[in-house]
Amino acid sequence: MKAHLLSGASLAGALLVAVLGLPAQAWAQRMPHADANAVGADVGVFAPQQSGMGSGLDIGGFFEHYLDARDSIRGEVGWMQATQDNDSTKSVRQVRAGGDLIHNWEGGAIHPFVGAGLGLYFVQPRVSGSNNGNGGTRFGGNILGGLEFFTAKTFAVKAEARYHIVEGWNGYDPSGFALTVGLKSYF
Repeated sequence: MKAHLLSGASLAGALLVAVLGLPAQAWAQRMPHADANAVGADVGVFAPQQSGMGSGLDIGGFFEHYLDARDSIRGEVGWMQATQDNDSTKSVRQVRAGGDLIHNWEGGAIHPFVGAGLGLYFVQPRVSGSNNGNGGTRFGGNILGGLEFFTAKTFAVKAEARYHIVEGWNGYDPSGFALTVGLKSYF
């Protein structure tokens, strides 16, 4: 019995020494904090402003750097494809490469956020899965908002609404509304 208690005390003592030996930032700092980073991916639906077009898939990936605990810069690449209402073989693909400024509020396990950004949108009409004619590059911006739900100290599930405001191209209005859900990992 004494040997069992001694080995338990030794293990607890070793664990305490190991934890106390770590730098304070390794175990005490919450996420997000200044100089923290995050990566993530989103999937959802995009509804273009253009009449005659239906909603389509929206997929994106991002890298985010925190300037402080509340403000971050997000670099993002997104892919959206909406189909024509009366002909599902016709679609318009949009690829966005851009950056956003994000502000979040501490809410315990839930962090609401808002932001805005600018980017380039590569617009390409498609028929039956193949490019149809020349595409174009347009300048645009977006406003966004959402919630992050922390499931662990460095992991969150997020929901986001975003409105893209994009220059018209060849008689087409690529602006539109997106709703996505995603995963985000902090480091």
